[in-house]
Amino acid sequence: MTNPAIFCYGLALWDMLADQTGIPRNQVRSWTAYAGGAGLNVACGLGALGVSGALIAGVGQDERGSQLLQVLQSYQVCTDYIQELPYPTRLVEVIRSQEGEREFVGFYPPDCQEFADGYITFLEPNFIPKCVYIEALMLAFPQARKTGWQLVHWALEKGLMILVDVNWRPVFWSDHKLAKSLTLELLKKVQAVKLTSEEAQWLFNSDDLNSIHQQCPHLTHIFLTQGAQGCDYQIGEYQGHYPAFVVNTIDTTGAGDAFVAGWLHQWLTYGETLISNANLLNQALRWASAVAALSTTALGAITQAPTVNTVQAFLSAQPLE
Repeated sequence: MTNPAIFCYGLALWDMLADQTGIPRNQVRSWTAYAGGAGLNVACGLGALGVSGALIAGVGQDERGSQLLQVLQSYQVCTDYIQELPYPTRLVEVIRSQEGEREFVGFYPPDCQEFADGYITFLEPNFIPKCVYIEALMLAFPQARKTGWQLVHWALEKGLMILVDVNWRPVFWSDHKLAKSLTLELLKKVQAVKLTSEEAQWLFNSDDLNSIHQQCPHLTHIFLTQGAQGCDYQIGEYQGHYPAFVVNTIDTTGAGDAFVAGWLHQWLTYGETLISNANLLNQALRWASAVAALSTTALGAITQAPTVNTVQAFLSAQPLE
């Protein structure tokens, strides 16, 4: 196997999606498990697009953990850095609106205080990737946080691009003030960020790209995703908005992760040329938006993780702007 191009750090868990939509948690009658976690979603999304990736994550020494390993391997993700730990694999309960928008409402088993994903230790990669992807939610757990900082320092020493997904999930954090300060600290060390408008308001008191860049001036890539409204972006000197594609959305879980996978696929293909070529940049954003849209057309974050051929077929059927 060739060395992975992307080294991902994040959660590998099970999203327990409510089978009934538009109702509160206490009225849900049944749930269905889908592999998830932003780290897993991005790694599998890359794998579906033919990009080699490795994931550093923690799963339990249980059947659910073994099943996650099988899922990752089925997407050609390198699992050499997955740690099987003596804690349960995390399950997250997710309720959905009639429109497919989701909300994370709790963990399973409900009385469990410690899950495997919080206890990951740093394993230095034995290869040099092109880019490191980090899910900021890993900062919620003391041991996993320490591992995150070690990975950041290693990547910066190697001169690697680091892309952070803010992925603010209040249910994971016991201290929301700490969540904000740690996330901002991380963003001040990296070059690229993906965040939603809500996350931008939470972190920067603004979802204006100029304001975000003013507060984190070294960021060269800012993606402000807005679901069905598309994405605001600042890449180098280019700033603008890319609209979302209209599809038959079933479940928006992992759409932002799919966007990241699509963007990284393009960044690996074209590299720094994207910062200096407006046409290529537009093409890359179009590609990432298509990957995100296609991912929402089935239940589960990676169920419809598209291949290159699927994305190309979808885009060829769309009118050019």
